[in-house]
Amino acid sequence: MSVALAREMSLARTEAVTGLLRGTPYGRTIRRVLEGFADIQIADRSLALAAQIFTSVLPVIIAASVISGWDAAENTIRDQFGFDSTALGAGPDTTVADPTVAAFGVVGLFVVLIGGTSFARALGRLYQVVWKVPAIGGRDAWRWLAVLLTVALAAGVVGQTRQLGRIAYVGPPLSLAIELIIWSFVWILVPFVLTKGTLNGRLLWTSGILTAIGLCLVHIAGRVVLPRLAANAREQFGPLGLAFTSISWLFVLSLVIVGAAAVVKAFALDETVVGRFLRGRDDDE
Repeated sequence: MSVALAREMSLARTEAVTGLLRGTPYGRTIRRVLEGFADIQIADRSLALAAQIFTSVLPVIIAASVISGWDAAENTIRDQFGFDSTALGAGPDTTVADPTVAAFGVVGLFVVLIGGTSFARALGRLYQVVWKVPAIGGRDAWRWLAVLLTVALAAGVVGQTRQLGRIAYVGPPLSLAIELIIWSFVWILVPFVLTKGTLNGRLLWTSGILTAIGLCLVHIAGRVVLPRLAANAREQFGPLGLAFTSISWLFVLSLVIVGAAAVVKAFALDETVVGRFLRGRDDDE
């Protein structure tokens, strides 16, 4: 992968001509970022990924909460998906893990997991386009399931850590630090699994940390604007308005995930010390 990146960087440099974004190495990096967004169709891919999160990750969180009895789904939905599930009209004492839903049992959870891998497959196609890696076949289908469970579990844990924010003084920064650590680990692991270890360590942890920082910043902003948006949407359109608000929120989160991959790829092709660092030692071969 490092050799391939070096060759692609060399080709991009030889094709560069004078211009505002082509006359300097940093200008060409900015140009590669913009071209990367266009090449992967960032808006369309982010919208598709947001829909997959809503229809794949959310049901897994609910199903796991129902079967395990771990009552984390409500906090996770409110924190990660942008609305309070008790606002759907079922009453304040109703939780997502209603015992009547538990009738589907283990078989239902298995079906949810199989269907939920569409989220991981969408991520796999993203990394395939960005990093030019081979597609994952049926023999490696376990990778999709592993990614789905990792993201769902991380979302649940992050939702629960919000309770740390109630601790005076140290609570909010502690909660944010834990969220940053969790998402960094997740978004280092996910591309590693879906690219079959093709990317080197520097690319992985740079991509993971950048994605985690972006998600944390979006969540900080979301705590300010989401309650008001959700309340207005529910008042005007009812539960349907909450669904649209949630999809819009997930679209922003997906923009971070998709955009971080494209940005890291662009900097991996950088001609300066940043690019050489990300490509690793094989850049000189």
